Amino acid sequence: MRAAFLAISLSLPLLASAAPAPYYQWQSKADGTVICRQTPPGHGWELLSGQPFRDLNCTQPAGRVDRPSGVPGFRPQPGR
Repeated sequence: MRAAFLAISLSLPLLASAAPAPYYQWQSKADGTVICRQTPPGHGWELLSGQPFRDLNCTQPAGRVDRPSGVPGFRPQPGR
């Protein structure tokens, strides 16, 4: 019983790893206004390109994989 409890306790942090939701560009069907949001703004808006972004201005593509500094060959990005 103790071994099972210990195994479950040690595996819980693995389940808690989460990442922020990506941002997407949305275009208004009424006047063509483009906005950047994580969730659909509602009726009257359509997904512009489907490409995910990391920032709320939709300027940094979300395709890059962040690696920790302990990985060989990793160079931290300036300003992060």
